[in-house]
Parts: sequence; structure tokens; C-alpha cells
Amino acid sequence: MTIAIILAGGIGSRMSTSIPKQFVELSGQMMIMHAMAPFGESSMVDNIQIVAAEEWRSNIEDAIFEEPQSPVAQKFLGFSDPGENRQMSIYNAMVDLQKLHENSKNDGADSVHSGKGAISNVIIHDAARPFVTVECIEDCLKALETHDGAMPVLPMSDTVYFSRTGKRVDELLNRSCIYAGQAPEAFRFEKYLAATKALLPDQILMIRGSTEPAIMAGLDVAMIPGDQRNFKITTDEDLERAEGMIL
Repeated sequence: MTIAIILAGGIGSRMSTSIPKQFVELSGQMMIMHAMAPFGESSMVDNIQIVAAEEWRSNIEDAIFEEPQSPVAQKFLGFSDPGENRQMSIYNAMVDLQKLHENSKNDGADSVHSGKGAISNVIIHDAARPFVTVECIEDCLKALETHDGAMPVLPMSDTVYFSRTGKRVDELLNRSCIYAGQAPEAFRFEKYLAATKALLPDQILMIRGSTEPAIMAGLDVAMIPGDQRNFKITTDEDLERAEGMIL
């Protein structure tokens, strides 16, 4: 069974909107709904767990169950609490999923929600990336057949420099070996949970990217081709670009 974790706990501090970016409307729907829709559509994703602050959960549920028979509504499991950083939010969600699975076994059910067995994979996505595609999701999950993890990446098109101080160039880097990571990021559930637990209690707070714990644990993470449209909305300019793309 594969479960999608949608991260919607950020506050959007780099934008001038009065609400967190993931809840801003794009074409009449909250951004998070656009981000979740392809996970609902994918036959490879069984359930969806959302990380969101308590104050936004009723808004999200209202939007999800506006169409009770929609794919997202059918797959929705519940909410997890945001953590101190992105990785703690992911950890909270994975712990909740593990508890749900254990409770379902004790109750005599076959699985967390969909009746398809134990949690095998988890795929993590940002609610502020509204243009992810079903193809990208499924390419990541297919890679888990032969790898511990997978993530979409983009090759660097600009010349890349390294600076120790941020004031002078120390080194020119080989851009053919450097890639920009995107989301979603998919992992074998048990291995990734163990890799994240190993960083508790303090080291986890230093993690900046979801794939970092997997790399630190020596897991095999595949790279798949990314998509320029699958950008994360972090600034007002990003939001303007998204609005132009979705009209």
C-alpha cells in the first residue's frame, strides 16, 4: 500500500498574502486541492494523509468533501500535526500512519483504510506545488521497484559557483553533476521511517530536504526527470506565474 503525505503546515512568510500560500485560491480552488488532485487520480496511490495546522483543517475538509465521491475524498485518511521543520512534519505523519495501521490490525481490518495490506511506500509532496502530474507521481513510485527512494530532478542550466563566505567566488562547480531536486519524493516506508528516526532528537532539526535522511542512511535514491512546471510557490512572483498558467 502506498500513502501520499501532503505537507500543508507552512506559513508562507515570503509572500504578502494574508493566509498561508497553500490555501490561496487558484482558479476557484485552494492551492492544496490542485496539488492533491493527481494523487487522487493515480491508481498507484491508495491513501492521502495531510499535515496541516488545526485552524485550517475544517477548510480543507470542506473543500475535499464538497464532492464526497471524488478520488481525493475517497482516499483521504486524516491529519497530522506540523513539526518544528519539514522533516519533523514528515516524521509526525509517518508515526500517525504507523499507528493507524497497527490499530487497523488490532481491529481485524486488512489495512489503514483501503484494504490493501501493510504500508509499503510513502510519497511526500508540497501543497504549494500545484502542478505535479500523475505521470511524475507514478514514475517516482515505479522507481521503488528497484530503489529505496526516488525524486524528480532538473539539471542545472546556469553556471554554478561555490562560496564559503557569500562575498567571493571560491570555486566553479561542474554543473553537469549538479541537479535541483523537486517533489514528490517517494521512499520505501520502513527504511525511510528508520532513517528519519535515527536523526532524533536534534539532528532532524537540521534537515533541509526530504531526501537528505535517506542519503545519510545510505539508501539508494533514484533520480527521475523533473518538470519545470512543477515549481514550488514561495513568492508573490511565483503566485502570479501560477495564476497565469492555470487560467
